[in-house]
Amino acid sequence: MKKIVLACVASFAVISTAQAGELPKLSEFLSSCYRDNESCMTKIRSYVEAAKAQKIICLTDDVSVRDAARSTLRWLREEGNYPASLAELPFDDGLYEATSKLYPCATEEPPPPPVPPPAEPPATDPAATPAQ
Repeated sequence: MKKIVLACVASFAVISTAQAGELPKLSEFLSSCYRDNESCMTKIRSYVEAAKAQKIICLTDDVSVRDAARSTLRWLREEGNYPASLAELPFDDGLYEATSKLYPCATEEPPPPPVPPPAEPPATDPAATPAQ
C-alpha cells in the first residue's frame, strides 16, 4: 500500500543528489530540507494528502495536512525515533514510518474474548446412582 502513495510523491522527489529514477535516501532528503524547506514541505504535504486519501493514515479533525507535514518533518529530524538503518533507505520509507506512527488509523474493534469451554458435568459416583 505504501508504494501506491509513493507513486504520487515520486514525481516530486527529484533532488539533485539522487540519480534519475532513484528516490533519495532519507538522510539526503532531510539534508535537502535544510537547504530548501519550502520544497521539502511540499513533498511531505503531498505524501500526507495521498496517505490520508488512501486511508493509510488518519488525521483527526483538529490536525490539518500542513500541521501533519510539519510534525512528520519534526519527527524525522529526531533520529532517536527510528532505527539508524532507516536513514539509508529511500526517503518514502521514512515518511511512511513517521506518518504511520504519528497518525495511525483506528483498527477494527478487538475481537470478543474467547468463550470459556462448557463446565464439565460433575462426576457421578456409580454407587450413588439408583438401581433399576
